[in-house]
Amino acid sequence: MVACSTEPSANATPTPPPCKLAVIQGSPGFLNLPGGVFSPAPDAGGGTYYDKPLRKWVPGGPPALAADGLHYAYVEGETAASKAHVVDLRSGVDVVVATGGPWEIAGLAPDAVYVMRIEYQDSAAYGRLAIGRGLSKLPLSGGSPTELTSDAEFWRWFAQGAVYGGGITLDVAGGPNDVIRFDVETMRTTTWFSHNVRSRLVAVDASGAALILADSDHSELWRVAGPDAAVKVWSGATDTFVPIGPVAVDGSDVWMSSAPLKPSWDIFHFSPGGGLQRVATFTDRVTVAGPCA
Repeated sequence: MVACSTEPSANATPTPPPCKLAVIQGSPGFLNLPGGVFSPAPDAGGGTYYDKPLRKWVPGGPPALAADGLHYAYVEGETAASKAHVVDLRSGVDVVVATGGPWEIAGLAPDAVYVMRIEYQDSAAYGRLAIGRGLSKLPLSGGSPTELTSDAEFWRWFAQGAVYGGGITLDVAGGPNDVIRFDVETMRTTTWFSHNVRSRLVAVDASGAALILADSDHSELWRVAGPDAAVKVWSGATDTFVPIGPVAVDGSDVWMSSAPLKPSWDIFHFSPGGGLQRVATFTDRVTVAGPCA
């Protein structure tokens, strides 16, 4: 069941244009907006994310999917060591670009895979934890991995020549943290957002502007185009609907799922001109799995 809404925009804003949004509702398919009618995708196969440039379903989306939609990266082996693969989604050719790690994918650039090196630690309170040990670059042309940072950041998105990190992997309880940006050309790290609250990187659009969810006694969504260019686009109670991943980015448009904080599931759309809008609400689980077809 679904109900459509344009909340939570505070002001009158444009309604998103008609769209066949890729989603998972038990199985892959498309959500017709407005209206909220779900149509299964019988050709999805084992794919879980709709690749708009190639018009087909692929194994996953960001950060493993390249911005142009033509290549996909994945890691084989996550405990003691890893093999980093890159797949040409047109030909199906799968190449191992490096071994080492263990790693998690942080982003795929035209010339390299960026990975977060991880170390597993056992915790009496939280069980086995994956702790970040820094960002590394794996050149697609081959060669040894290059260590770029040595830290416990949660590196998780590549866009516009930089890798973005949000959250400290050692801080399971979710204390205050910054969102940072590592420029892969200058090799410099810049604090992108620092509000002394728990801050989660939700997405980075095609221009390099980050959407960041900041949590304290309430939740806020910020669009951050630079260190001194943060704009709050939404605020609300932490126990209601909260825009979060899985997400899909299409230029400056970002589609978001919701945190399961109540017995319903929401789909959100954000654009710089239209703000944040809740475009559909479901009583069963629905999550974003790609942009509009």
